[in-house]
Amino acid sequence: MSLRQLEVFYAVVAAGSITAAAESLHISQPTVSATVRRMEDQLGLALFRKDRGRLAPTNEGRLLFEALQRNFSYFQAIADAISMIQKGVSQRMSIAAIQPLGNGIVSTALQQFLKEKPEARVHLLIRPRKAVYHAVAAEGADLGISFQTGEAEQEGLSVEKVCSGQLFCIMPKGHPLESKMSVSHNDLVDYPMVSFPPGHQWLLAQFEKVIDKNKPRPEPVLTVDSVMSIYPHVENGIGLGLVDEFSLRSHSKEKLSYRPFVPTIGVAIELVYPNRRTSDLTKAFVKHFKVSCNDIQVKSP
Repeated sequence: MSLRQLEVFYAVVAAGSITAAAESLHISQPTVSATVRRMEDQLGLALFRKDRGRLAPTNEGRLLFEALQRNFSYFQAIADAISMIQKGVSQRMSIAAIQPLGNGIVSTALQQFLKEKPEARVHLLIRPRKAVYHAVAAEGADLGISFQTGEAEQEGLSVEKVCSGQLFCIMPKGHPLESKMSVSHNDLVDYPMVSFPPGHQWLLAQFEKVIDKNKPRPEPVLTVDSVMSIYPHVENGIGLGLVDEFSLRSHSKEKLSYRPFVPTIGVAIELVYPNRRTSDLTKAFVKHFKVSCNDIQVKSP
């Protein structure tokens, strides 16, 4: 015997008819009738009889109704609590993103998403790349957003490529390299660099794949632990920096200039999904994120 069956039975006795009970429960009359018949079949008892055009409980039905009267408020409180929990969970979402994306394109997408879903509540985790994968795989995050490196697939996660960009060289305003349309390895060796420790950043690894091994390797005068930390030091004139297109788009250009690095080093954004059904709320955010991606594809940084 289910709680729903008892709720239907209670409503029929209280309302005095199948029609009124169906209206109070916002379900169809055939559903109410079928539920009552199923209860009677399960119990092997008649729970109702006709009394001057109304449904009245039999003696057995009256005993059941009185027992429910004493306890139904508790059942209803449980049902209401479950409904509230389900509603709350359905409107909550957790996103894990790397810093270059979390403070830029993710924020842009969230702005539009929350206009459409003002009742939604989002928790945004800003994590290093591998920690993003862990958040999705083991910490319950609904979505991960990172650069596409192939590592998420190795973790057994589902990924979707949604956006492509490239690497740029940033420099202080007035730097000699502003005169060039693009910047290459040859240009970098003549100037100090702000970069990452060897093996620390995926972006640096991509850069090292394309540089000429027969020529001097740019030696950083300052190493930092994140892409976003490069910007203030370049603006202060410490050196040049290599950054992804997406963080560059969201950063102020008041104190710096930028040029594309050649040969082109591609940088793609991937969405990382946990191994469970994607919620409707996550799907709605992904829709806005893809729109933001499409918008920036047609604009220069």
